[in-house]
Amino acid sequence: MFFRRKRGGVIVVELPDELRQLLGRLTEDLRDLLLVDDDDRLRRLYPTADPQHPDRDQEFQQLMHGELIESRLAALDTVDRCLAATTVDEDQLTQWMQATNSLRLVLGTQLDVSEDDGPVARDHPEAATYALYDLLNLLLGEMVEVLSGTLPRGGSE
Repeated sequence: MFFRRKRGGVIVVELPDELRQLLGRLTEDLRDLLLVDDDDRLRRLYPTADPQHPDRDQEFQQLMHGELIESRLAALDTVDRCLAATTVDEDQLTQWMQATNSLRLVLGTQLDVSEDDGPVARDHPEAATYALYDLLNLLLGEMVEVLSGTLPRGGSE
């Protein structure tokens, strides 16, 4: 378990140093992608809002795109600021969750994963990238569970 809530609401972050370093590199890469803003891997970050009405969807994208980028960049900034922390608050973990989900969506787009995909063989050319995708899913799941209160609380440390 990488995240657990202590009494009093503080959330303990127990990530190995290697994972913290990896997350730092991934957030940097995603920040660069967001600033370029014309990369197909970002497709899942900006899904179609109204597929039945392309004009409405285009209007929505024009109105919201800048705010979505700012929100994602702010989440990445929070992760970067808190990457070495051993505890975070709920707001910070919510930002971690947003950043992790964005990373997961970009990686999923790169891999072209779908809900129907099964496990990938160890000798698959993208096995390491799929393993990273699975790790991001695990991290995101734990964050959701901690924030929703479904993970057991830690002690009174």
